[in-house]
Amino acid sequence: MRFALFALALLAAPAAAQTDAPIVVIGQRDIEQQIESFVGALTPASPRGQIARFETTACPGAFGMADAQRTAVQDRIRAVAKGVGLDVAAPDCKPNLVVIVTADKAAFLKALGKDHGYMFGDRTPTQVRKILAEPGPSTAWQIQTMVNADGRVIVNEGDMPVNRTTRNPSRITAAARPAFMAAIVVVESKALDGLTTTQLADYAAMRALARIEPARIDTAAPATILRILDASPESEVPVTLTQWDFSFLKGLYSSPNNLYAPSQRTEIGRVIEQELDDGDAPRR
Repeated sequence: MRFALFALALLAAPAAAQTDAPIVVIGQRDIEQQIESFVGALTPASPRGQIARFETTACPGAFGMADAQRTAVQDRIRAVAKGVGLDVAAPDCKPNLVVIVTADKAAFLKALGKDHGYMFGDRTPTQVRKILAEPGPSTAWQIQTMVNADGRVIVNEGDMPVNRTTRNPSRITAAARPAFMAAIVVVESKALDGLTTTQLADYAAMRALARIEPARIDTAAPATILRILDASPESEVPVTLTQWDFSFLKGLYSSPNNLYAPSQRTEIGRVIEQELDDGDAPRR
């Protein structure tokens, strides 16, 4: 099925998420280890680093597809972003969360770097080449800035960044943190054969709302929408965000500002565990 022939309705996807897969009951310690591994794989950051996220209003925009599909993808990403606690702009906003479907990912990225280099932010040529060289049918990156403990963008005065804040210094919380200003997700159209607009939108939401490297996820990890593009044609894949995916995003966007990465991971894990307990979800 070609991408242009997507037929499943957006609202039908959540109901189809139930499967007949057997429920495997495992112990609390196993769940904690599973959560720690899942969160760790999705949050590459050093112990004194931080896990960045959007702190501005998000405006989804989809390109390279028919009008009806573009609207469905944008609406779905809006719903996901609102669901995890992110502010979403009005429909006529200027997109800062961009999803692009292209016939040739490598050629598109090469042209983008040549004619629209600003789309890569302040990355060095080496960092841009790394994005261009990423294997697989998709890639994603964020453009970010630094904000202070009050959430205001840190600006340069002369040649030096100056952090003006009302917060007292602390060894527990950071005086400044990275924040996304924009995110771009590029997907090759042939990888979308047989998938729905909901699956594309949910995959793009995961890649855009957090800096994630799908290749880091262990094959034994819980089901995740991040596997849909690399799965074999005969394998079963999620038809929407899994509870693990959605809980991860909720944890990321509900955790306190200014925490360092280890504390952020703890908060994300706590939310995932609570969501699993509340939903009595199958733990596989």
